[in-house]
Amino acid sequence: MVACDVTNPFYGPDGAAYIFAQQKGTDPKMVQRLDEGMQSLAEVIKKTTGKDITNYPGAGAARGMGGGLLAFFNAELKPGTELLLKAIDFSEKIKGADLIITGEGKADRQTAMGKVPYRILKEAQKEHIPVIVLAGSIENLPELNKAGFKGIFSIAPGPITLEKAMEPEFAKENITRLVSQLYSVITSFG
Repeated sequence: MVACDVTNPFYGPDGAAYIFAQQKGTDPKMVQRLDEGMQSLAEVIKKTTGKDITNYPGAGAARGMGGGLLAFFNAELKPGTELLLKAIDFSEKIKGADLIITGEGKADRQTAMGKVPYRILKEAQKEHIPVIVLAGSIENLPELNKAGFKGIFSIAPGPITLEKAMEPEFAKENITRLVSQLYSVITSFG
């Protein structure tokens, strides 16, 4: 069994190259070439092993390693967060909660593709508990709101470098400020 934190397919617009290579700063032409290579590799894998990993959820995880493990080692891909939440009995622990606040370094379209905040959201929705995300940075806010999060807030007070944002004292100060503001709003409703 292999734990994956995302459900990306092997290639395509939501696949390994377009999501992970872009995140690492690869230029658009190279991303397209990488994606074409992933498609070719998937075809070779299908011809040699008989396994079609093309649209298997998680095959694009870890830049395509999920697909390789699936094809060559007969691995079963499972959402890592799902396994973790089950191990800690998360669904029982949240019963009776009024709100869940979770976090992520960068909240973006990947967040809604199975990362920790999304899995927490799915469990919380079963109990009708709203979920708020605190993130170092935010992209694709409408897509995240559409996923069902009740609020997504940036920890950063404004435009800053990643290096500055990661400084422990600066990060602590900003998280404290944001949580204080959220607490003020939440408690004002009784």
